[in-house]
Amino acid sequence: MPEKLVFEHTLEGLFVRALAGRMTPVLRERLRTVGVDLDRKLQPAYSFDTWCSAVHVSARLLHADLPADVALARLGESMVEGYRTTVLGRALFSVLQLMGPRRGVARAQQVFRSGNNYTQTRMTDLSPSSLELWMNEAGFIRAFTQGALLAGLRATGAAEPRVEVYAFTEADVTYRVSWTDPGPGARLRPGTGDGAP
Repeated sequence: MPEKLVFEHTLEGLFVRALAGRMTPVLRERLRTVGVDLDRKLQPAYSFDTWCSAVHVSARLLHADLPADVALARLGESMVEGYRTTVLGRALFSVLQLMGPRRGVARAQQVFRSGNNYTQTRMTDLSPSSLELWMNEAGFIRAFTQGALLAGLRATGAAEPRVEVYAFTEADVTYRVSWTDPGPGARLRPGTGDGAP
């Protein structure tokens, strides 16, 4: 099995863009000690272990007052917001916004694989506005991915999106993903997911 890698633009989205205003000297140094040196040009790819270590130290330093899973989820949401400002992210999310929540989640594997070489997903429909999403995310990074999925769901225009960890092992996780169905006859403004006329 090839080494699991996370690509440069994913790290750019989180550490360079999303955390630009919150990047302290202490955090910069902690990232350097785990293998992410922001004073140099980012490498084309980083190992999954390096990525996990960088995410973990960032969540703990930036959200020390929150439980670990909540801190990681918040960081995941921030990463998506930062990633949306990269060249690849702008292109990707302009397409997702047109797709809506169900089709957007169905593209989760392609979306995540634009930022790494390992993501696999399986989707199971539960209702018109809910589904289960299995992913091969390992260990604590599942909470980070939960936040990223929530922010991505918002970007599709989903109303009242929710992403919950339903089940997990050390090697994978199943999320329950849902949003509010505006009901028949509701007119949606493109990209908002609400029923405003």
